[in-house]
Amino acid sequence: MSVDDPIRMNFLLRGASALVTAAWSLSAAAVDAPAVPASGTSAPATAPAPCAAPGADRGANTACAVALARHAEGEAKAGRNDAALAAFTRADQFAPNDLRFLMARANLSLKTANQMTPAGIEAAAKAAPDDIGVAMLHAELSLAKKDYAASMADLDRVIARRPEATMAWEMRATANVAKPDFDAARGDVGHALKLEPKSTAALRLRGIVRNNAGDHAGALADYQAAHALAPHPDDPFVIGSTQFLLRQYGDAAATMARRAPPAPDGTYWTLWRYMALARLTGVERASGALGPGTAPGQAVAWPVPVIDFLHGTISAEALLDFAKKSQDVRDLSQVCEARFYMAEDALLRRRGDAIGLFRQAAKECPPNFHEYEGAVAELRAAGVPLTAPGPTVAAAAASAASAP
Repeated sequence: MSVDDPIRMNFLLRGASALVTAAWSLSAAAVDAPAVPASGTSAPATAPAPCAAPGADRGANTACAVALARHAEGEAKAGRNDAALAAFTRADQFAPNDLRFLMARANLSLKTANQMTPAGIEAAAKAAPDDIGVAMLHAELSLAKKDYAASMADLDRVIARRPEATMAWEMRATANVAKPDFDAARGDVGHALKLEPKSTAALRLRGIVRNNAGDHAGALADYQAAHALAPHPDDPFVIGSTQFLLRQYGDAAATMARRAPPAPDGTYWTLWRYMALARLTGVERASGALGPGTAPGQAVAWPVPVIDFLHGTISAEALLDFAKKSQDVRDLSQVCEARFYMAEDALLRRRGDAIGLFRQAAKECPPNFHEYEGAVAELRAAGVPLTAPGPTVAAAAASAASAP
């Protein structure tokens, strides 16, 4: 599954799609006022007197950066953009490891020039390659465009100049997960958590990395810790699907019983909750959780046909045909997803093709897909290798078994 929103790609593993958007976002709202509380109070006319220069007290410095950002927002609203830009620059001086202030400055500068567009960001990045705020905006834009090389180049430059900026490490970890390069992502996430142990973005990222490595218990702990610190609407799916991988079916079904988002993301919630319930009660009793399915003649989008397949109203061949057609229009690996859900259905109904289908899904799905994780977890639980033995290996084993 994948979606169109910036930074929300399949590598974010459905419910973890907002793993870092709470920390950084290309949207104006996120970078215009990085530290403004939703109080509705007007910004002060001038920055507080104690904020003349950064001191040794990190907490006081952060408070000054927040106050200066509020002041900058007030100046921008009043049309005094030069004063706002200067205030964001001063905020960065008080909190140089919080890159939101320079991103806010870059955002405002581009907006003032009517250049806060993808093309404008591209041009600004070429014109000012050493501007950290612009580099971060460009890295995020490149990540949304799946231009991972450009994103990594920006982030490498930022990290070289601001090695203790947690956000840069988080974004680079995100790019590495997207590529996917989970070994590199693991190192970036570890560094981010050393800098900020309670970073919810880094915790969710580490959950993704751990799930991919088969450490589902560790992933669950990370997701739950992030949820406790800063709940996100997608958390029930992230936590519930990980509980499913741990074979905690009752907990998974209960967790994913929360109100799901709209389709297509919400359809995946429905599918995974059904799979958990079916393990507990059987497919017949669990089928009610799937909803009514597709009405005759109704146009549907992926992955809704999976629900029809699980209801038994379309065949496996029809499901694969729909997946192939969807993939031809926009390749989001729908075929590998179809094989995974067919495998789960085969497992639930005790058909003999489950292992083969899980192996196909594990082979075909990108390693940053939930369906890949699910297929690998099912094969491991069954105690079988992820791939079938080749003819040479099988022949050697047969020969050894028949030897006197």
